Amino acid sequence: MAEAPAPKPDTEQQPQMAEEALEIKAVEAEAEPETVAVAAEQPAPEPAAEEPAAPEPPAVDTPTVASSIEVPASPQVNTGPAEQEGGEWDLLVQKLRSWIASGQLQEQWQAARTPLSLLAGLIAVLLVLRVYSAVLGVLNSIPLLPGLLELAGLVTVVQFSLTRLVRSQDRSEVIGGLKQRWKSFRGRS
Repeated sequence: MAEAPAPKPDTEQQPQMAEEALEIKAVEAEAEPETVAVAAEQPAPEPAAEEPAAPEPPAVDTPTVASSIEVPASPQVNTGPAEQEGGEWDLLVQKLRSWIASGQLQEQWQAARTPLSLLAGLIAVLLVLRVYSAVLGVLNSIPLLPGLLELAGLVTVVQFSLTRLVRSQDRSEVIGGLKQRWKSFRGRS
């Protein structure tokens, strides 16, 4: 069986039908001018009552494309069959490189530096907290481990206190070391 052409929307059929009718009339006029003149004088036969006439769709203004963009293909140099198709990627890379070279990226980075760094810091803190809570959740799910870790922490604090905080000279060294670290952290050393 021969396949019928795919149906077209009404908006595409109407101009095509009008063009075909004009072509037929032009061909008839060239071949038999007398027959066309006689046919023009005779009234057209009316369609049979059994066949209802197809209603014409309302005229709709369809937007048309004013211009089109053509992307030139990149020159091909004996490459494999997978690399021979299209030149869009090369065109995109070329435009990206020219945009970076123009200096606009640096200007935009300077304008958005503070908000971006704050946003990046916030995202980093949230990520660290999520990982930390996940690790604590895994450690908490292991039987006896939370209690053993608490005991190890308590033993460490007691040992540090007994060795470094009982005598006043050791206490002053620990406090002086903490003050020095705080000053270097703040940048006033």
